[in-house]
Amino acid sequence: AAVLALASNGGCIAATTIEFESPENFPPSIISEPNAEFPLNRIAHINLDDPVETPEMPLEVIIRDPNFDQTLDYRIFLDAPEPPAAEIQIQEGEIDPTGFLERPRTFTISYNDLDPGECHRIELVVVGKFASDVERRRPVDEGDIDEATWWVEVVNADEPVINEQCQ
Repeated sequence: AAVLALASNGGCIAATTIEFESPENFPPSIISEPNAEFPLNRIAHINLDDPVETPEMPLEVIIRDPNFDQTLDYRIFLDAPEPPAAEIQIQEGEIDPTGFLERPRTFTISYNDLDPGECHRIELVVVGKFASDVERRRPVDEGDIDEATWWVEVVNADEPVINEQCQ
């Protein structure tokens, strides 16, 4: 009888649905690994004739995203023309969640993609999800993006001089 009395004496049963806000989607950010061979803050130099174990340029980064369980998408562009010219990425894929703020990743660019005598611009674009294959960099959620750029001067014995400086 006590339960019945409570129900009839002002006990309240909520009949409205409660709206839960979806968690805020924070944009990712990209920083260099502390000991990166090619850090983001300086122009890299590669001599294709130097003996190396693996003929590729490592892009060693930490991708930070407070949305720990969000899968991120990435695209890497090499010497991409200024938009709206058609940009073609040389790599793309997903960055799986780690359950942590920081997701260390190493992407690699084959020396075969790097012509000697040139300064190359390599761009890494990370988003929550890309919106289209036409606008290659546009995320689904505006602002849910970060980009990092490497500049690399590439030479060899036949092309020992950079024809156009990095800028």
